[in-house]
Amino acid sequence: MSHARSQHPNAPLTPEGRRRMVDCVLVRGWTVAATAERFQVDAKTVRKWRDRFLAEGEAGLFDRSSRPRSSPNRTPRAVCRRVIRLRKTRRKGAAWIGHQVGLAASTVQAILNRAGLGRLDRGDRATNSEPVRRYQREHPGELIHVDIKKLAAIPPGGGWRMHGRGNDAHGGYSGAGYVYLHSAIDDRTRIVYSEIHRDEQGVTAAGFWRRAAAYYASLGITCERVITDNGSCYRSRLWHQACAQTSTTVKKTRPYRPQTNCDDGWVACGGGVTRRPTGRCAFLPTRRPPPWRRAGEPARRDVTS
Repeated sequence: MSHARSQHPNAPLTPEGRRRMVDCVLVRGWTVAATAERFQVDAKTVRKWRDRFLAEGEAGLFDRSSRPRSSPNRTPRAVCRRVIRLRKTRRKGAAWIGHQVGLAASTVQAILNRAGLGRLDRGDRATNSEPVRRYQREHPGELIHVDIKKLAAIPPGGGWRMHGRGNDAHGGYSGAGYVYLHSAIDDRTRIVYSEIHRDEQGVTAAGFWRRAAAYYASLGITCERVITDNGSCYRSRLWHQACAQTSTTVKKTRPYRPQTNCDDGWVACGGGVTRRPTGRCAFLPTRRPPPWRRAGEPARRDVTS
């Protein structure tokens, strides 16, 4: 039988300690007062555990649940089912669900915790009707993931993270703007090709894809399909023309489904080695480009080990 609540390891009256206390009274014939003094407890405590042992046996030496036998103000089961249904279908928080069903946010959160849906990231896969699909193709070039990561540019001499806000030469407003990391990742081999540009327009994305396809071709990889999100540069005519020139089929992810495509956050992870689910390692480009690399030049061409 399990405990109704956990006990610290040095508790004097664990189930074993209670059994010894009861044995002193029933087996050794000690008085209740002598036993209470021996175990440094009140006489009522000794009588309580003695009576429980006589009525229930060994099971009576364990803690009972503090839950009441009846709860007239308990949330109805129909309302609890509605809370769980809203969580699964709408993917909203406790405050929003509580407003819909007329309950306090704390009550809704307690219902979700009992159902195992207390966290959105925990409940997504458990409550999703679709099975988990891993996008790993059979041979290289069968599917290429392409995406863009927007990064804040670092001015010459360092920015506010190095000098502090307002202490740099630019007074906190360097005007460096942003750079865009265009990345292509082969689904099978995890070979990465990246370029840093100043924009994410269609003409830039089209030029990047031509150079990425040529790079993969130099490795003996023929790009059959390319999958992107529904950004404006990937819906442009120039992008489709560039893919047609390389004989690559264009695929799009479902709206509001970024899990389908690669995440450039792991590409721009500050250098080092990033391990993929396949067990391969890819040496990735750093977040801050070296001084000798100009915007528009390709990042380090990475191969897997």
